[in-house]
Amino acid sequence: MNISNFVVVTICSLLFVVHTCVIGIVVKSKNWSASRFLSLALFLSISDAAMMIETIWQAVVRGILTESNRGSYHTQCIILYNMVSGTVTFSLLQTLFICFERLNATFTVSSLILRRLTSNVAVGVGFLTVHLYVLIRCLLDIFAEKNLGPPKGCDVTYTFQKGFFHFNATPQVLLVVLIAGCYMTIIVRIVKRKIKIFTIDGFTELQIEKKKKAVQKMRSNVITLSCIIGVSVCSILPRTVYGLYIQNYPVSSEVTPTIATIVNSLLLLNPVCDPFIYIFRVRKLRESVRVFAVKNVELNLSAVPK
Repeated sequence: MNISNFVVVTICSLLFVVHTCVIGIVVKSKNWSASRFLSLALFLSISDAAMMIETIWQAVVRGILTESNRGSYHTQCIILYNMVSGTVTFSLLQTLFICFERLNATFTVSSLILRRLTSNVAVGVGFLTVHLYVLIRCLLDIFAEKNLGPPKGCDVTYTFQKGFFHFNATPQVLLVVLIAGCYMTIIVRIVKRKIKIFTIDGFTELQIEKKKKAVQKMRSNVITLSCIIGVSVCSILPRTVYGLYIQNYPVSSEVTPTIATIVNSLLLLNPVCDPFIYIFRVRKLRESVRVFAVKNVELNLSAVPK
């Protein structure tokens, strides 16, 4: 295994531990299931942790590849590339669900449609739909490789072949557009709601104070959502732009694998940043981390012989 693959395995292993800790802290926190935002963030963390396992597996396979055994691993490489792409798409879908949840919070009366779209059932259906979609493409590629000649599934440029790229990039870009549209709608509704608080007469001081706190809490959650969306866009767009570029303009074979590796690596931005966004931005989770850390320090101090 070369140095680059070793670094990937090491970083992803550490991130998997971080995600596992965050998931454990969220589950142990009181009433986490009552917060739909926190529940959806938990599901996103689970998805990110799964992506770490897939990336580690991918790096290990790349590390044991040689010219003599490359053909025997091509099917496994195809499966891995499609699995990672499916996980990325599902992560974007979950980000859209979080947007829907925040949009629902801007309504005085909760929307039944938005509640259904952010339910556990919707997350489960989304998971099955995305992975069934990816499985179809994966099977098509496996059979095509067997019938069309030398296998190329283990080459990083495989992910930029026209069939694979358009099949996976199209839903990802569509989800990014929907996320951006939903996000703008949330911002507009929050601004209107804030203006309404200061323009409508008849509210008592207590009612105005409660509404101000509600808007402040909503704004805090939207900032958290902004961070998640920003990371998602930065991870997806470079790969999409580069993919469209090489589909329309010739690129030298020496440059393509290098840039392809870089833009594919940017897909790791989400699982790298998400747990830290939750810890620094979600107050309940931040308090849970603080309590967890204090308990561990006290436990370690009590174990030290006096």
